[in-house]
Amino acid sequence: VPTLTSGQRNLYRYYLAHIKRHPNTPCYVPRNSMTTNSTERYIKVIDSLEELNLISTDRTADNYTGWIMLPPKRLQ
Repeated sequence: VPTLTSGQRNLYRYYLAHIKRHPNTPCYVPRNSMTTNSTERYIKVIDSLEELNLISTDRTADNYTGWIMLPPKRLQ
């Protein structure tokens, strides 16, 4: 299990809770509510979770809040 930063851990927990409660609905990336983090840094958190192969992301939407978090590619 990789060591995660608080931002990574929070986003990953959000994803796990969503797929547990709503397994048949898309898990959209939530709005960045942390006042100390910029949008660019938040997107880096998403990128890092993908690099760790914890999630994959459908980024076809223009805004990150329209992106869908999916299971990692190795599990799809």
